Amino acid sequence: MKSPINNITKLKVRESNIELLRIISMILVLVTHACYVSLGPPTFSDISNSFSSSLTRVLCESFSDVCVNVFILISGWYGIKSRLNRFLSFIFQIYFINVVLYFIMRSGGFMDPVGLKGWMNLFLGGYGIYWFAKAYIILYIFAPVLNSFAEHCEKRQLEYFLVSFYTVQTILGFFFDTGGFYSGYSPWSFMGLYLLARYMRLYPNKFTKFDKSVDLMVYFFFSLLTAILSLSMTYWWGKVGTFLFQNSSPLIIVSTVYFFLFFTKITISSRFVVWVSASCFAAYIVHCSPFVFYPYYVGIIKSWYDTENSIFFFLYTSGFILSFFVVSILLDQVRIRVWNLLCRYFY
Repeated sequence: MKSPINNITKLKVRESNIELLRIISMILVLVTHACYVSLGPPTFSDISNSFSSSLTRVLCESFSDVCVNVFILISGWYGIKSRLNRFLSFIFQIYFINVVLYFIMRSGGFMDPVGLKGWMNLFLGGYGIYWFAKAYIILYIFAPVLNSFAEHCEKRQLEYFLVSFYTVQTILGFFFDTGGFYSGYSPWSFMGLYLLARYMRLYPNKFTKFDKSVDLMVYFFFSLLTAILSLSMTYWWGKVGTFLFQNSSPLIIVSTVYFFLFFTKITISSRFVVWVSASCFAAYIVHCSPFVFYPYYVGIIKSWYDTENSIFFFLYTSGFILSFFVVSILLDQVRIRVWNLLCRYFY
């Protein structure tokens, strides 16, 4: 299994369908940050003044909001094999990329110096921009326990746990946003998704064996339903509709599951896809870097939205997202080579 922590260093043409899913999901992360984070959710005034623009924004968010949960389902589908080397590689990836970005930004005069405390806060300070990385590390640490539980308990016990977990998360983490679930952006929510994926892999049933076209239709239906409900609730009751885009939303979880299952049923074999997938997590690290995210990624997209017409905004933003993705892949290829040299030197 290859998670964000498990970096590919040798090209293997295997399971390219899941590698393609990983790439698409990372692009969707960039898209969702370009949508609701950069532009914000549409308000009643936005809907009243420009319904088509508001609808486009809501649809974009709804169809891309599966991105984070997909990465956890992939990890659970294969089962994380915890290794110290992989863990250290993950930490090295975050700091290597940020050090390179820091020197580029400093040499161009785009930022002030960052002290030791700043570098420590990059990863350790609160949930922050790198919340996913921190939550994933906790999942990574507990993965052996989760694997043992899923593989040694009876099917009915695992089903009971999943029903109980998602009942509690829906009540506390979705409707009331309490209990430490952080709207689904927490290690506990990740563990639930991880075990859900293990269950689907170990005990496939009629709900996971639909034709891939049905899986795709379920994804489209629930994503569209989320968008329509959100737009309607926002129009009639203010900003209430935004809570439907929480990762703990049952609609988002169902949409994610069938988006994921669709890719498990297609066949693709591509060395290029595997090569890109090996570095796609770098796109998250680069664009979410505190040196980049708010002042440049979010700020530039917001400025285009305020000053350009719809066509040019779409073209500029699409090119911007693609550029971030390509640059991140190339930068991470350098990181992989540096890491391999360090491994050969110290091991």
